[in-house]
Amino acid sequence: MENRIKQAFAEGRAALGMFVMVPSPALVEMSGHAGFDFVILDTEHGAAGPEGLEHLVRAAETAGTTPIVRVTMNDRALILRALDAGALGVLVPHVLSVADAQAAVAACKYPPEGIRGLATTARAGRHGFRSVAEHIARSNREILVAVQIEDRAAVPAAEAIAAVPGVDVLFVGPADLSISMGYPGQADHPAVQEAVTRIFKAAEAARREVGYFVRDAAGAKSLMARGVRFLTFSSTSVIGAAFRDVMKGVRDGA
Repeated sequence: MENRIKQAFAEGRAALGMFVMVPSPALVEMSGHAGFDFVILDTEHGAAGPEGLEHLVRAAETAGTTPIVRVTMNDRALILRALDAGALGVLVPHVLSVADAQAAVAACKYPPEGIRGLATTARAGRHGFRSVAEHIARSNREILVAVQIEDRAAVPAAEAIAAVPGVDVLFVGPADLSISMGYPGQADHPAVQEAVTRIFKAAEAARREVGYFVRDAAGAKSLMARGVRFLTFSSTSVIGAAFRDVMKGVRDGA
């Protein structure tokens, strides 16, 4: 399948995604059938293992939504495992520097653009039923590289990180960023928002996209008005809110 995120960017529109922490293929399929452009399969805070990750990727493909994996850390082996499973991109946490961003890109791309190891017999290569040339060209074209800027130390390097060739998205991590800046749980604090604005400007200057968490449709529309085109909801938060609303409705009417 083609990367729906890159298609959206090329068409000048936002890509909407769903963060999936619970390793449930059904939940991934529901996200796709609901119309989300992509799902982020979270292995940093989620429970999916290597075999389970393949099933989640299959579910995404079945439902026509682009599978992205948030890896546990910026590690070449972990990125390779996600891509060989069939993910069409990775979200790399805690990228602090140009060197970190370059390492992430290199791990995602085949030579000459990177250093990804080749195994067309892996799932991403259709278990050997796709030619080497086709697999390399498709992978280097479709794989999306998103790096998370979520640490105080990374903010001064935002412009340089954004300029790294191969980086597609600067994903703002407001929760960890607020903690690292000394304002835990205060993503709206002026100092945190000043840092966020700098990241936005760095992405714009380098012609990269910005990624951000959203809680609801109103938040998504507000960020889209600011030029954000990589927006992701949390499946856990969405489902939890629905549970609360149902219970509140029943109890209030009792």
